[in-house]
Amino acid sequence: MLPTVTSLAKSRLITLLFWALLYFFSGCISHQLNGPVRGSGYIWLPAGVVVAAFMLRPVRQWPLVSVVFLVAQLALSGAEHGNLFTAFLFAIDEIGAAALAVWLVQRVRFSLEGLYFLRSVILSGALAGMLGALGGGLWYALVKDEPFWDVWWVWAASDFVGVMLVTPVLASWSRFRAHRSGDHERFDIVLGIASFALLAVLAMLIFAGDNAEQFGIGVGFALTYIPLFLTVVVTVLLGGRTGSLSVLMLAVIVILQTAQGDGVFAMLDEHRGRSLLEAQLYLAVASLLVLTVSTLKTTRERMHHRVAILQNNMELALASAGQLAYVLDPATGRIEWSGDVQQVFGQGTDAAMLASVPQVLERLHPDDRAVLRDCWSAAAVDEVCKVLPLRIVQPDGGSRRVLDRSAPLLDSNVDVAVVAGVWQVERACADTGA
Repeated sequence: MLPTVTSLAKSRLITLLFWALLYFFSGCISHQLNGPVRGSGYIWLPAGVVVAAFMLRPVRQWPLVSVVFLVAQLALSGAEHGNLFTAFLFAIDEIGAAALAVWLVQRVRFSLEGLYFLRSVILSGALAGMLGALGGGLWYALVKDEPFWDVWWVWAASDFVGVMLVTPVLASWSRFRAHRSGDHERFDIVLGIASFALLAVLAMLIFAGDNAEQFGIGVGFALTYIPLFLTVVVTVLLGGRTGSLSVLMLAVIVILQTAQGDGVFAMLDEHRGRSLLEAQLYLAVASLLVLTVSTLKTTRERMHHRVAILQNNMELALASAGQLAYVLDPATGRIEWSGDVQQVFGQGTDAAMLASVPQVLERLHPDDRAVLRDCWSAAAVDEVCKVLPLRIVQPDGGSRRVLDRSAPLLDSNVDVAVVAGVWQVERACADTGA
């Protein structure tokens, strides 16, 4: 018992250390990119770290996680010789706003899957940014005589973009499970890796200062849509986790180039801070686009996976019961089978060989063909047939007896939509009846 408790404590300690380091280094990067600013910074990546931590950790651990973030913020300010009291107030404001935002979103419904995750990230980022900006805007307005709304909207935007860039990456990779190489087609993997590499190269070329000036502002701005397309391609081919990494890589390239005064955003606005904010809004759109595509793709894949599981379970249940189910379209004469076709019709038979009424009748004993044809015709005009004994001719020349039970299914117009039925192998019935 004691080793289990000790290992659990070590695991929690490592997790807390991970969050602290992530907050510290993302804060260092944000300060370096922001440079000297009068009011709120235009980039604040730790906002995404805080929101992700509150999303991924249970509520009972939030106080301890908050203390860790507070210590990380004080360490960050101390390393940069900042005002510890101001850093303490700002950290309380940011952490409290993020906790309140995630708590409010969780009261509605929170999930790391599907459209609920997309909605949770957007709402959490928006609420955390707006709530945190209230405290920051009031501080700068009262203490430093800065216009409240000028500080508020920059603060809210920087926090929102920080959440959109960082939180999806941490949330998606926290759910990581190793997959077999066969989960993706090799061509898709190769094409996805090539798209990822092409995204890095084109982003460097498009957002480089010399190329932007050579192309001109109009063409340079139009070229920024190419990386957005490539992030979607990477997401479709390699999944949401790699898609979120592609957005993060694009963010690093765009922000670094813009902070150096290069790229189309720096050309559009000579004010460094505003150009960084414009670049972040561009990246927020990229993150939303990838999140939406990843969500829709994942939802569709999960739906197909559940359908496949249900179909497989039905096939196993029918096979174990010695049954074969079918659905007949009386208008076209097409038949769909569920169950082990070979168990009834013999080895070497598949559903494609029995997809129409004539094909099925050919496999019956000649004396039973007219009876089944009449039954299906009667069912098609809304008459329920009795249980019919049938003989299936096997490939080796023998026969297998089955019992046919069928009934019509009506649509909203009280017309026969399909005829559904089950063939029960008589031998299986005898085995279970005795």
